[in-house]
Amino acid sequence: MDGDLAAYIDFLIDESGMRLGVCDWGYCAYRAESAACRGDEHGPNPTWRTESTCVRCANFAVTERHRPVWEARRSRNLSLLSNSRLDPVSLALARTRIAECDRILAELTGDSHAAPEPAGAADPL
Repeated sequence: MDGDLAAYIDFLIDESGMRLGVCDWGYCAYRAESAACRGDEHGPNPTWRTESTCVRCANFAVTERHRPVWEARRSRNLSLLSNSRLDPVSLALARTRIAECDRILAELTGDSHAAPEPAGAADPL
């Protein structure tokens, strides 16, 4: 059965023009026309392919396997909030990243009431 399923998935990917990309923080069912990373027919753009870009991309999927990455990212950014030397822009960026992590972690937990990402808080890199 697994062989049949793998063949079917290969067929769907081939027929749709989609490519499967893997990174530490999730999976990319890559299609250039919907890529938030501004990739092209060759694949995702490595310069723009970041957690913050992927989290708002239609091509992005995350599983329990990726939970440790999002928990660690959340923890790192939470620790930044207590750093009195950070400027307001950096603190806002840390809060935005925490919100991204909270949303992903809530989705993994199955919480349909996950907080949306703050408007205008997208991190271009």
